[in-house]
Amino acid sequence: MENTQFGGQAPSPAYDFRVYDQVWQRVSPGMDPFAADPAAAGMTDAPQAVRPAPPPVPEAGAAVPAPRQEEGGEDNLPGAERNPCCMGTEAGESLEVLEGFLQEELAESRCCQALSCRMRDQRAIRLLRRAAAEKRAAAKELCAAYFLITGSRYAQAVTVERLHWEDPSQALRTCYHQEACNGMNYRRAAEETLDPCLQKLFHRLADQSYRRAEDVMTLLGCLIC
Repeated sequence: MENTQFGGQAPSPAYDFRVYDQVWQRVSPGMDPFAADPAAAGMTDAPQAVRPAPPPVPEAGAAVPAPRQEEGGEDNLPGAERNPCCMGTEAGESLEVLEGFLQEELAESRCCQALSCRMRDQRAIRLLRRAAAEKRAAAKELCAAYFLITGSRYAQAVTVERLHWEDPSQALRTCYHQEACNGMNYRRAAEETLDPCLQKLFHRLADQSYRRAEDVMTLLGCLIC
Protein backbone atom coordinates (compact mmCIF):
# COMPACT_ATOMS: atom_id res chain seq x y z
CA MET A 1 0.00 0.00 0.00
CA GLU A 2 1.41 3.38 -1.00
CA ASN A 3 1.13 6.23 1.52
CA THR A 4 1.49 9.93 0.82
CA GLN A 5 4.28 11.63 2.73
CA PHE A 6 3.87 14.99 4.49
CA GLY A 7 6.94 16.78 5.81
CA GLY A 8 9.12 13.84 5.09
CA GLN A 9 7.20 11.58 7.43
CA ALA A 10 4.76 8.81 6.55
CA PRO A 11 1.25 9.51 7.96
CA SER A 12 -0.40 7.04 10.26
CA PRO A 13 -2.57 4.42 8.52
CA ALA A 14 -5.48 5.71 10.69
CA TYR A 15 -5.69 8.80 8.47
CA ASP A 16 -5.47 6.88 5.22
CA PHE A 17 -9.11 6.91 4.00
CA ARG A 18 -8.31 4.39 1.30
CA VAL A 19 -8.06 1.77 4.01
CA TYR A 20 -11.68 2.55 5.06
CA ASP A 21 -12.78 2.39 1.41
CA GLN A 22 -11.38 -1.10 1.07
CA VAL A 23 -13.09 -2.21 4.30
CA TRP A 24 -16.51 -0.85 3.14
CA GLN A 25 -16.05 -2.52 -0.25
CA ARG A 26 -15.76 -5.87 1.48
CA VAL A 27 -18.70 -5.20 3.85
CA SER A 28 -21.15 -3.65 1.36
CA PRO A 29 -19.97 -3.08 -2.21
CA GLY A 30 -21.43 -0.02 -3.90
CA MET A 31 -22.14 1.86 -0.64
CA ASP A 32 -20.66 5.28 0.05
CA PRO A 33 -20.04 5.43 3.80
CA PHE A 34 -19.27 9.14 3.74
CA ALA A 35 -22.38 10.32 1.92
CA ALA A 36 -24.46 13.00 3.66
CA ASP A 37 -27.74 11.33 2.63
CA PRO A 38 -27.99 7.65 3.68
CA ALA A 39 -30.59 7.02 0.95
CA ALA A 40 -28.23 8.38 -1.68
CA ALA A 41 -25.47 6.13 -0.34
CA GLY A 42 -27.58 3.06 -0.99
CA MET A 43 -28.52 2.48 2.64
CA THR A 44 -32.04 1.37 1.79
CA ASP A 45 -32.22 -0.82 4.87
CA ALA A 46 -31.59 2.09 7.21
CA PRO A 47 -34.42 2.44 9.78
CA GLN A 48 -36.65 5.44 9.30
CA ALA A 49 -38.84 7.12 11.84
CA VAL A 50 -42.51 6.22 11.38
CA ARG A 51 -44.86 9.14 11.87
CA PRO A 52 -48.47 8.47 13.01
CA ALA A 53 -51.11 9.17 10.38
CA PRO A 54 -53.07 12.36 11.07
CA PRO A 55 -56.75 11.96 12.00
CA PRO A 56 -59.20 12.29 9.08
CA VAL A 57 -60.68 15.73 8.67
CA PRO A 58 -64.50 15.68 8.11
CA GLU A 59 -65.68 17.25 4.91
CA ALA A 60 -67.60 20.49 4.99
CA GLY A 61 -71.29 19.87 5.70
CA ALA A 62 -70.73 16.25 6.75
CA ALA A 63 -72.67 15.08 9.78
CA VAL A 64 -70.53 14.43 12.83
CA PRO A 65 -71.52 11.14 14.52
CA ALA A 66 -72.94 11.59 18.00
CA PRO A 67 -71.12 9.97 20.92
CA ARG A 68 -72.35 6.51 21.75
CA GLN A 69 -74.59 6.28 24.78
CA GLU A 70 -73.43 3.89 27.45
CA GLU A 71 -75.75 1.18 28.70
CA GLY A 72 -77.97 2.44 31.47
CA GLY A 73 -78.08 5.98 30.09
CA GLU A 74 -81.13 8.22 30.02
CA ASP A 75 -82.08 7.13 26.49
CA ASN A 76 -82.50 3.54 27.67
CA LEU A 77 -85.01 4.35 30.43
CA PRO A 78 -88.59 3.14 29.79
CA GLY A 79 -90.00 6.59 30.54
CA ALA A 80 -87.81 8.14 27.83
CA GLU A 81 -89.56 6.26 25.02
CA ARG A 82 -91.63 8.49 22.79
CA ASN A 83 -93.98 5.68 21.90
CA PRO A 84 -94.23 3.21 24.79
CA CYS A 85 -95.47 -0.34 24.33
CA CYS A 86 -98.69 0.34 26.29
CA MET A 87 -101.13 3.26 26.28
CA GLY A 88 -99.34 4.83 23.31
CA THR A 89 -100.14 5.34 19.64
CA GLU A 90 -102.15 2.13 19.29
CA ALA A 91 -104.33 3.03 22.28
CA GLY A 92 -104.87 6.53 20.89
CA GLU A 93 -106.85 5.03 18.02
CA SER A 94 -109.43 3.78 20.57
CA LEU A 95 -109.59 7.07 22.48
CA GLU A 96 -113.08 7.98 21.27
CA VAL A 97 -114.40 4.56 22.28
CA LEU A 98 -112.77 4.94 25.69
CA GLU A 99 -114.47 8.30 26.22
CA GLY A 100 -117.84 6.74 25.37
CA PHE A 101 -117.33 3.99 27.94
CA LEU A 102 -116.28 6.56 30.52
CA GLN A 103 -119.39 8.66 30.04
CA GLU A 104 -121.57 5.55 30.11
CA GLU A 105 -120.09 4.26 33.37
CA LEU A 106 -120.56 7.63 35.08
CA ALA A 107 -124.17 7.94 33.94
CA GLU A 108 -125.07 4.37 34.93
CA SER A 109 -123.40 4.80 38.31
CA ARG A 110 -125.73 7.73 39.09
CA CYS A 111 -128.65 5.76 37.74
CA CYS A 112 -127.99 2.72 39.96
CA GLN A 113 -127.48 4.90 43.01
CA ALA A 114 -130.78 6.71 42.43
CA LEU A 115 -132.63 3.47 41.72
CA SER A 116 -131.38 1.90 44.95
CA CYS A 117 -133.13 4.66 46.89
CA ARG A 118 -136.50 3.67 45.37
CA MET A 119 -136.22 -0.05 46.02
CA ARG A 120 -137.84 -1.77 48.99
CA ASP A 121 -136.22 -5.17 48.60
CA GLN A 122 -132.91 -5.29 50.50
CA ARG A 123 -131.36 -7.66 47.97
CA ALA A 124 -132.10 -5.20 45.16
CA ILE A 125 -130.74 -2.29 47.22
CA ARG A 126 -127.44 -4.08 47.94
CA LEU A 127 -127.07 -5.15 44.32
CA LEU A 128 -127.67 -1.67 42.93
CA ARG A 129 -125.37 0.03 45.43
CA ARG A 130 -122.61 -2.46 44.67
CA ALA A 131 -123.12 -1.89 40.93
CA ALA A 132 -122.93 1.89 41.44
CA ALA A 133 -119.63 1.55 43.35
CA GLU A 134 -118.11 -0.77 40.73
CA LYS A 135 -119.11 1.60 37.94
CA ARG A 136 -117.46 4.54 39.72
CA ALA A 137 -114.31 2.45 40.11
CA ALA A 138 -114.44 1.53 36.41
CA ALA A 139 -114.80 5.20 35.50
CA LYS A 140 -111.68 6.00 37.53
CA GLU A 141 -109.69 3.34 35.69
CA LEU A 142 -110.88 4.68 32.36
CA CYS A 143 -109.89 8.20 33.49
CA ALA A 144 -106.41 6.91 34.33
CA ALA A 145 -106.14 5.24 30.92
CA TYR A 146 -107.23 8.49 29.26
CA PHE A 147 -104.47 10.37 31.09
CA LEU A 148 -101.83 7.77 30.18
CA ILE A 149 -102.75 8.04 26.50
CA THR A 150 -103.17 11.81 26.17
CA GLY A 151 -101.27 13.26 29.12
CA SER A 152 -104.34 15.37 29.97
CA ARG A 153 -107.07 14.99 32.56
CA TYR A 154 -110.50 14.00 31.35
CA ALA A 155 -113.03 16.82 31.73
CA GLN A 156 -116.18 15.21 33.08
CA ALA A 157 -119.43 16.66 31.81
CA VAL A 158 -121.99 17.17 34.57
CA THR A 159 -125.45 16.09 33.42
CA VAL A 160 -128.76 15.73 35.21
CA GLU A 161 -130.84 12.71 34.23
CA ARG A 162 -134.58 12.42 34.76
CA LEU A 163 -135.20 8.84 35.77
CA HIS A 164 -138.62 7.24 35.52
CA TRP A 165 -139.63 3.58 35.89
CA GLU A 166 -143.05 2.00 35.93
CA ASP A 167 -142.09 -0.50 38.61
CA PRO A 168 -138.93 -2.04 40.16
CA SER A 169 -139.06 -5.07 37.85
CA GLN A 170 -139.00 -2.89 34.74
CA ALA A 171 -136.13 -0.88 36.22
CA LEU A 172 -134.12 -4.05 36.83
CA ARG A 173 -134.95 -5.24 33.32
CA THR A 174 -133.38 -2.02 31.97
CA CYS A 175 -130.31 -2.56 34.16
CA TYR A 176 -129.89 -6.09 32.83
CA HIS A 177 -129.86 -4.97 29.20
CA GLN A 178 -127.45 -2.16 29.99
CA GLU A 179 -124.98 -4.52 31.66
CA ALA A 180 -125.23 -7.14 28.93
CA CYS A 181 -124.71 -4.57 26.19
CA ASN A 182 -121.78 -3.06 28.07
CA GLY A 183 -120.11 -6.47 28.31
CA MET A 184 -120.55 -7.07 24.59
CA ASN A 185 -119.23 -3.61 23.68
CA TYR A 186 -116.21 -3.96 25.95
CA ARG A 187 -115.26 -7.28 24.40
CA ARG A 188 -115.73 -5.93 20.91
CA ALA A 189 -113.48 -2.96 21.72
CA ALA A 190 -110.87 -5.31 23.23
CA GLU A 191 -110.75 -7.32 20.01
CA GLU A 192 -110.38 -4.23 17.84
CA THR A 193 -107.62 -2.44 19.76
CA LEU A 194 -103.96 -3.33 19.21
CA ASP A 195 -102.81 -1.98 22.57
CA PRO A 196 -102.25 -4.93 24.97
CA CYS A 197 -102.85 -2.97 28.19
CA LEU A 198 -106.04 -1.35 26.93
CA GLN A 199 -107.20 -4.73 25.65
CA LYS A 200 -106.69 -6.24 29.11
CA LEU A 201 -108.66 -3.40 30.74
CA PHE A 202 -111.59 -3.80 28.34
CA HIS A 203 -111.72 -7.56 28.90
CA ARG A 204 -111.81 -7.11 32.67
CA LEU A 205 -114.59 -4.53 32.51
CA ALA A 206 -116.51 -6.79 30.14
CA ASP A 207 -116.35 -9.62 32.68
CA GLN A 208 -117.65 -7.29 35.41
CA SER A 209 -120.57 -6.18 33.24
CA TYR A 210 -121.57 -9.75 32.39
CA ARG A 211 -121.35 -10.75 36.06
CA ARG A 212 -123.65 -7.92 37.11
CA ALA A 213 -126.08 -8.87 34.35
CA GLU A 214 -126.21 -12.41 35.76
CA ASP A 215 -126.80 -11.02 39.27
CA VAL A 216 -129.70 -8.90 38.02
CA MET A 217 -131.18 -11.91 36.24
CA THR A 218 -131.00 -13.97 39.42
CA LEU A 219 -132.67 -11.17 41.42
CA LEU A 220 -135.44 -10.79 38.86
CA GLY A 221 -136.14 -14.48 39.08
CA CYS A 222 -136.69 -14.10 42.83
CA LEU A 223 -138.91 -11.02 42.51
CA ILE A 224 -141.26 -11.92 39.68
CA CYS A 225 -141.57 -15.70 40.05
